[in-house]
Amino acid sequence: MMRRLGLAAWVGGAFCAALAVGLVVIASLGTGWRGVTFATESVARVAFIFFWLAYTGGAFAALFGPRFEGLARHRREFGLAFAAALLVHLAFVAWLFHISYRPPVSDAVIFYFSIGALWAYALAICSVKRVRGLMGSTAWRMFSSAGLEYIAFLFFRDFVVLPLQYGTGHPLYYAPFSILSVVGPALRWLSMVLGRFQRSHA
Repeated sequence: MMRRLGLAAWVGGAFCAALAVGLVVIASLGTGWRGVTFATESVARVAFIFFWLAYTGGAFAALFGPRFEGLARHRREFGLAFAAALLVHLAFVAWLFHISYRPPVSDAVIFYFSIGALWAYALAICSVKRVRGLMGSTAWRMFSSAGLEYIAFLFFRDFVVLPLQYGTGHPLYYAPFSILSVVGPALRWLSMVLGRFQRSHA
């Protein structure tokens, strides 16, 4: 019961935090295209923080020891919190499409970001122990790893590739998220290399 309450707190807290950030931006900049665009981007950053914790929690524990085992233990909570915040982001995206005279992004972007959203919610559903048991441990690991890496790639594109394309004129508030988008995969890859090294010398 306490674990369920804790999970509900994470999910509800993430949803409320993302919604609050979006509404504060709307209150400051208005409900026009600029305000909704900035709110959509801001909510995406809230969602990214929860994703990053879920994505790197196991790597932190593997690389830096027991002091980070809490991050690894709560990866599911972080992942479901990400899914909750992502729901708010998608609502703002729908709002942005509604008020735009033409689609704010290309069909290609819509396609591969839709895959990312579907994968995020598939991971959330499959994180339920009973559903995960139907998949088997090997299939779950492969499905989970592929999904996490794909979503990480989408954030990398947004926070690293696009700012590089825009050059120094791109907003500086991208910088912390750009750094995390590079550090996250690096931590995971280092933990995998370390794990294989330890197994080969066991």
